[in-house]
Amino acid sequence: SAGSAPPVDVVGGGGEGGSGKASASAVDEEDGVPWPEWWPEDLRLNMEDVQTVLWAFGISLGVRWFIAEPRFIPSLSMYPTLDVGDRIFAEKITYRFSRPPQRGDVIIFKAPDALQERGYPAGEVFIKRVVGVGGDTVQVKDRTLIVNGVKQVEPFVNEQPAYEMPEFTVPEGQVFVCGDNRNNSYDSHVWGPVPLENVLGHATLRYWPPNKLGNLPEVSVQ
Repeated sequence: SAGSAPPVDVVGGGGEGGSGKASASAVDEEDGVPWPEWWPEDLRLNMEDVQTVLWAFGISLGVRWFIAEPRFIPSLSMYPTLDVGDRIFAEKITYRFSRPPQRGDVIIFKAPDALQERGYPAGEVFIKRVVGVGGDTVQVKDRTLIVNGVKQVEPFVNEQPAYEMPEFTVPEGQVFVCGDNRNNSYDSHVWGPVPLENVLGHATLRYWPPNKLGNLPEVSVQ
């Protein structure tokens, strides 16, 4: 979210009857790039520069698709781990080649069907923490998250949940996600689990603001 340089098939010259009208494009005689006449001369790259730009664009798309992609944090749902305005990288290598998401991972994912049914676009991306994987039982009782019968100690959350949630078994091939700001997060306790095919990457590095640069802390959900 590149095309090649346009073919060199437009040249200056007269129209029918030799009217002498200029063509719509100005061809660089040395490099053969047909720039429109209205295009500023200082922005008319030669063919080598055009190829460099296209290569760089292609590489950046490849990195974003296969390796990692940057994301901007627009809300407080993951506070205090992530704040509004933070920028993070989500790497894609681990989930492609090593292992599926596990409890404690912070993931980015596309809106599952349950969110699309609530009006969110299919391509909208969310960020939450995995608290349950396929086969796990997840429950919230007495302001405490309980996974597989074990009460979780979560020093990374903003506050303990003020809601109750009956025991739920996460289907295989899906993950149960919550925001670290438990009482200000629209997450699986409301709309259900996330299919693994919707998971885009593992958020591991914050690169903005500079004073917060570094890896996101790893946490354990038993």
